[in-house]
Parts: sequence; structure tokens; C-alpha cells
Amino acid sequence: MTGRGIVNGGLQVLVGSAVVLLVLLVCVRAVRRERERRRERAAEPLRVLLLELLCAEGDEAAGSLRALSALDDRSWAAVEPTARTILAKVSGQARDVLVGLFEQRGVAARAMADLRRRGSVRKGRAAEVLGLLRHRAATPQLRVLLLDADPEVRTVAARALGHIGDPAAVPDLLNCLHGPHPVPPGVVLQALTAFGAGGHDQVATGLDDAEPLVRAVAVEALGAAGGVVWTTRVAAALKADPHVEVRIRAARALGALGTPAGLEPLLDAVRRGRPEPLRAVAARALGRLGASRAAPRLGELLDDPVHRVASTAARALLQVGPAGRDELRRAADGVGGGRAAAHARAALAEAAIGEEGARSATGRAAVGP
Repeated sequence: MTGRGIVNGGLQVLVGSAVVLLVLLVCVRAVRRERERRRERAAEPLRVLLLELLCAEGDEAAGSLRALSALDDRSWAAVEPTARTILAKVSGQARDVLVGLFEQRGVAARAMADLRRRGSVRKGRAAEVLGLLRHRAATPQLRVLLLDADPEVRTVAARALGHIGDPAAVPDLLNCLHGPHPVPPGVVLQALTAFGAGGHDQVATGLDDAEPLVRAVAVEALGAAGGVVWTTRVAAALKADPHVEVRIRAARALGALGTPAGLEPLLDAVRRGRPEPLRAVAARALGRLGASRAAPRLGELLDDPVHRVASTAARALLQVGPAGRDELRRAADGVGGGRAAAHARAALAEAAIGEEGARSATGRAAVGP
């Protein structure tokens, strides 16, 4: 056989192999789709039974609960994802009923056992389930998982602790922000915010931590969770903390808290000479406060050489009310220079467009389809 014949033969073999592999791939996908369709058809009556459980009362609800609790493992595996999705969205009695169903199916007990086993995927799934169930007994083990070598396990454990809401976990969440295996600050912040008023005192201990990141997350969590009794401490952090990131988050927190005690510290924070990111965040926070006393200072910022500060001040004036609108109109008429006028006109135009859109939407709603 010549060299060309060998090459042609080899190409034919490769083409044939590729065709066979393509056919196999198509067949595998078809089998998977058919299997999925069968699973969906089998799960549909079970989903109906699940919805009946949530909507029924008395004996009917008890009957649906017994039926779902008695499902074989394959049937339960088909309906469990739907049950988890619903559990994450409901509250009150409907949630209690679903948690009871999961408890009867032994889901919490199995998840607790999985937390101690090897395998990051298994531990992560277990932590997620226990957080969804708000299984308070899992708190000690989840606190340990905040130090796990796997970053995904640490993240899921932090989120689960936030869902469960046991204040005893707050120090661990603050500590896991630093060290050899840290948890992302955004995840910790979300978890701490979820504790609500019950965790304010524990979160506030982070204001005195030696780590700037801990102080920053703690101060922002107090703002996001409505810790108004800690406004004075938050204001103190804005004035005196040596790290600018802590001060920036303190300014944001004061805007979220919305108390009059935050006005003076924020007015001071927007002065020239302060760090530019801090001034911009403080200007936005003054808008959230909505105090008319902030209007003159925000009006001065319209001519600020830092574009971000000036544009933020212009939008903040829209939130201040009539006094803020008056400042914008004066600036738009040329008082304060061309730079201030440009920012004022842009803000007023943006507000006019938004108001026109809102009127149009209201009109369409009134006319109906």
C-alpha cells in the first residue's frame, strides 16, 4: 500500500470514528431528555400533592403530610427540589408545614451527619439544607465549618448561619473575615444583616476590633440591619477611625440609619480635604437622610472639581425635597459657575424624565388593557 493510501485509510477511520461518536452523543442526549421527561411526568402528581399540603387545612393537610412522608426514596428525590424551592420563598404556617415534612423525611438528621463527613460537596449541601431549614442545632458545627479549607464550604456555612439567626455565631462570623481561610466580606455582611435586631449587640462588638475589615463590616451591618441605637458609635467611626474604608462604610451606614444624629458627621465628611471616595458616599448619605439643612452644603458641592462628588451631590439634592430643588434651580440658572450649572441641569433633567415616565405608567394603568 502506498503512503497516500495509508493516509486516506487513516482519514477514513478518523471520519468513521467521529461519526460514531457523534451518533453516540446524540443518542445519549436523547436518552437523557427522555429520562428527564419521565421524571417530570412522575413528579407532577407529587407536586400537586405538595401544593395541596400547603393550601389544605385540618384533616386534609394531615393526609397530604402523611402521604408525602411515606413516599419511597425515588419519589421523594423527584419532589424534594420543588419543596426546597418553595421553602426558600414562604413564611409563617406554610413554612412550618414544610419544615415539618423535611423533619419527618429525616432530611435534617442526614444533613447533620453529613457535616461531619469528608467531601466538600457533601458538607456544602448539608450546610445549605440546614440553613434553609433554620436548624438551630446545627449552629455549633456550622461555626466550625467557617474555618474549613474549602472556600465554598466556608461561604455556604456563613450563609446558613445567617439564615438560622443564632446570635452566638456572630463572633465567629466576624473572626472569619481574616486569617488563613477568610470568608468574603460581602457574604459575612449579608449573614450579619440577616440577624436583625437580635444580633445588633454582638455585631457592635466588631466596632472595637483591631482588624479594620472587621470594623468596616460591623459598622455597615449595623446600618443595613437598622441598628439605630448604635448611631452614636457609627458616627464616631466616621469621625475618627484611622482607616478610610471604615469611615466610608460608616457614612453609608448613617445614611441607611436615617437619624438626625448622622447629619453633622456627614456634613463634616463632605468637606474638601477629606478623601474623595468618602466625600461621594457621604453626599449620597445626606440625600438619604433627606434633611433640608443639608441642602446648602450639597449646593456648594455642585461646583466641586471632583466630578463624582459633584454629580452625587446633585442627585442627593433631589432627595432633600423642596430645599434641594431650590438649590438645583439656582445653580441651573448660573449661580455658582458653569460646572455647577451643568450638574444641576443634568439632575433636574433626569428627575423630569423619571417623573414623566411615572405619569405615563400611571396613565396606562388607569386606562387599563
